[in-house]
Amino acid sequence: MAAILPAQRVGDYRDPDQLHTEGWTTVFNGKDFSGWAVVLAGETRATRYFGDRVAEQSTFSIQDGMIATTGKPNGYVRTVDVYDNFVFHVEVRFSDQGNSGVLIHVQNDAVWPKAIECQLYQAHMGRIFPIQGATAEGGEMIHAAARPLGEWNTYEVYSEEGRVATVLNGAVVGLASNANPKVGYIALQSEGAPAQFRNVRVKRYTPAHHMRGR
Repeated sequence: MAAILPAQRVGDYRDPDQLHTEGWTTVFNGKDFSGWAVVLAGETRATRYFGDRVAEQSTFSIQDGMIATTGKPNGYVRTVDVYDNFVFHVEVRFSDQGNSGVLIHVQNDAVWPKAIECQLYQAHMGRIFPIQGATAEGGEMIHAAARPLGEWNTYEVYSEEGRVATVLNGAVVGLASNANPKVGYIALQSEGAPAQFRNVRVKRYTPAHHMRGR
């Protein structure tokens, strides 16, 4: 009889006996910030905007079905749901040289939070590194794959039990392991430069090595 492996699941309470292979779920509807919260730096502490309060801030907005950020002040828009094992897909475009990122495994509403950052700064797009007390091994860029300013970049982040990979415009760019934490919110950063995001979706899954033997 095969050994029973612990599921160790936090963000997804589905039966670990099942290998979930369903397709992508769109997490931004192009119309409003349903399912998202905005977190922005303040003078003394971060402020969170969600529901009707999102309209009280102007850093993040919806333009032509896309998420747009002015880049100021620092902060992020994050999912309301938490995720552990997933693929996150987003397309990003910058009009000027600047910084942003995809934060995964976000633990707390602070600027900046404990999380794993997947860099979107053009010169280092795809690099993976921990911030604010998180830990991870590796994550340096394998090679550059960012497109010129004004063009859309397709960006995917893979997370599986502490292993993280970034795929930029179809090329694997960053690989990290032993990430801690390995479950949390997913966020898109505002960090000094205007940016646009579109086609935001996620695919949850249960790794095969977590399946109980038959």
